[in-house]
Amino acid sequence: MITLENIHKSYGPVEVLRGVTLDVARGETVSLIGASGSGKSTLLKCANLLETPDRGRVLLDGAAITGPGVDVDRARARIGMVFQHFNLFPHMTVLDNVTVGLRHVRGLPRDRAEQVARARLAEVGLAHLTGQRPARLSGGQQQRVAIARALAMEPAVMMFDEATSALDPELVKDVLAIMRDLAASGMTMLVVTHEMAFARESSQRVVFMDDGVIAEAGTPEQIFEAPRHVRLRRFLAQIL
Repeated sequence: MITLENIHKSYGPVEVLRGVTLDVARGETVSLIGASGSGKSTLLKCANLLETPDRGRVLLDGAAITGPGVDVDRARARIGMVFQHFNLFPHMTVLDNVTVGLRHVRGLPRDRAEQVARARLAEVGLAHLTGQRPARLSGGQQQRVAIARALAMEPAVMMFDEATSALDPELVKDVLAIMRDLAASGMTMLVVTHEMAFARESSQRVVFMDDGVIAEAGTPEQIFEAPRHVRLRRFLAQIL
């Protein structure tokens, strides 16, 4: 479904990604783990075109979405993105936050956009909060609105960039439950996470990044029970 080919990305003299190649199959959940600064979030931003790779290509469903002449907005509309911070519009209601992309990117009329938005909000357990502003919601509720907003666009791929790291511990479980349900439903997902239980239980593959490269990748059993790379063993010893 999505392919990253030899992705390089630098910020000034700092080389953040050094030739990363990764395939995510249709219906597969791949978790990216690693220490802060290893390049995980930058790789995700290159994959959804929030950052432009210095070298390499990104392909979505077999078609290159990097390079000259690409309709970036159209390509990005097929990639759902959930950030660490919720990025909701504070002056809009929950319902309007979910409908804004449907109306202005997909061109749906308001009544149809609201119908889709209400269905997605019901799926994440927030049908009763459509008229609230984000400031009245808990962090976990705001993140669930952000997930509903991404899902409303009917993306081909969902990407999560440390979606639970800004939440209080008691709020994490509700967001992880939705992510687990999405993975079980067959949604194609690329997930940057520090939640090792999610990576172990809900991923088909786990990718360990270190110093801008993929140092090791494999099934959850391989990564967590028989890690080969010394940096991965050290990382797991610290975080588990």
